[in-house]
Amino acid sequence: MKYWWLRGLLIFSFSLILVNVLKLNVIKGTYYRDLAQNNRLTKIVLPAERGEIFDRKGRLVATNEKVGDDLKRFYPYGAAMSNITGYLGAVNEEELKSGKCGRSLRSTNMVGRAGIESVMDCQLIGKDGYRLVESDAKGREVRDLGVMESEKGRDINLSLDAYWQERVYKLIDGKKAAVVISEVGTGKILVLVSSPGYDANNFNYSYDLTTIRSYLEDSQNLPMMNRVISGKYSPGSVYKIVVATGGLEEKVIDENSTFEDTGVIKIGEYEFKNWLWSKRGGTDGMVNVVKGLQRSNDIFFYRLGEEMGVDRIYDWSIKFGLGSTSGIELPGEVAGLVPNDGWKRENMGERWYLGDTYHLSIGQGNLTVTPLQINGVTNIIASRGLKCTPSVLKDAKNECKDLKISSKTLDLVTEGMKAACKSGGTAWPLFNFKTPIACKTGTAELGDGSKETHAWLTAFAPADSPQISITVLMERGGEGSDVAAPIVGDILKEWFNESETVVPRYKDSQIISE
Repeated sequence: MKYWWLRGLLIFSFSLILVNVLKLNVIKGTYYRDLAQNNRLTKIVLPAERGEIFDRKGRLVATNEKVGDDLKRFYPYGAAMSNITGYLGAVNEEELKSGKCGRSLRSTNMVGRAGIESVMDCQLIGKDGYRLVESDAKGREVRDLGVMESEKGRDINLSLDAYWQERVYKLIDGKKAAVVISEVGTGKILVLVSSPGYDANNFNYSYDLTTIRSYLEDSQNLPMMNRVISGKYSPGSVYKIVVATGGLEEKVIDENSTFEDTGVIKIGEYEFKNWLWSKRGGTDGMVNVVKGLQRSNDIFFYRLGEEMGVDRIYDWSIKFGLGSTSGIELPGEVAGLVPNDGWKRENMGERWYLGDTYHLSIGQGNLTVTPLQINGVTNIIASRGLKCTPSVLKDAKNECKDLKISSKTLDLVTEGMKAACKSGGTAWPLFNFKTPIACKTGTAELGDGSKETHAWLTAFAPADSPQISITVLMERGGEGSDVAAPIVGDILKEWFNESETVVPRYKDSQIISE
């Protein structure tokens, strides 16, 4: 009896141990087993930094900035470059399931959704690393077991000049327009501006849903569309470069061939007028190919087109790169349309008429082109017959094909384009330049019953030893000489450092021309 208390203590202690064992193994057994099995080794992802995008001179146009705990994409030039750089967006379910660029993706990954960000996504995206750690039963890190460092994505170098990209974008001042400047003989794009544009920073850096929605819903200004490669426009008289070249190469005309400007040509009840006749009842007399380009004489090109026929006009359009995409490294490029008899029969159920040839010969009717294509046409003349694939990548190896255009033809077309930029030509805002310029104006009717017109000017300079080709389209802007030419003049004035040169506006000169 004297040890009863000891036996009681032992029984109590055993009962307590039994209760705790029961608690550990039954009540919380699952919890502790999970800690032991699942949290012993932990793989911590080390996100890869996305590659950066630079312009031709090493300026950053797309970079990564730390915002709180997040790394966000930042575009220093905003709307001026966004139609080139594009933007990022979150991965979708399909991409999470299938992966992208040969690697698996996480829900937090951002991928390219437009522009260079999209086209070069696999090069830019980088490779995630990880850190392997050992944890105790409560999830606390015990020690590092190894680190695989992340690999930054590849940097991309553009052929574009960010300074000029921003300068031209500001010069356009929000108007509906497209501007492209390229390097003669290489196809390298130096400036590619579409206005109005959008600011890619709203898609990732600030993530402004209200602004994003306004971009997507703006059917009037279409800021998300790159007008340089995706806009289809009637070219008007800038297309006469193609017709003149084709006519000379096909021996339909030569330097001595002339057509009389009668002001108007009548075919039955239809009238086909020269712009000068329509403006003030004037005519240009006897017109050869040089004067035809200088004065943008419609009667000359009606007659030339009639002599060539639609098939030969079509063939030379295709040779110049119209009617097909160029292969530039940007998404959304369209081919445009070069119509002919077969196309009209198939799509409109009608045969081709002489009037259709007249319209085509001056860049009207169903013909549509992109500003990039017209810049390509200009580059062919400037580079003495080389047709180069355009590129926005600095290190791309551009393919150039010699179209075998005769020197005589190139000389005559160049002479006509030089004359267009001098007194008596149609591009009167460019008359004051010391740097010799070769150019062609264009005023394109929309064909929608309105009196609005697209304004074009395409040029290369210096005319005798070309460095750049420049093409400007002002959408529904009016006449090429009045609207597009002054923009070109402002650009060339700074480009060639002619600070003393005056670039007049229509209100100052009151000159009536195409």
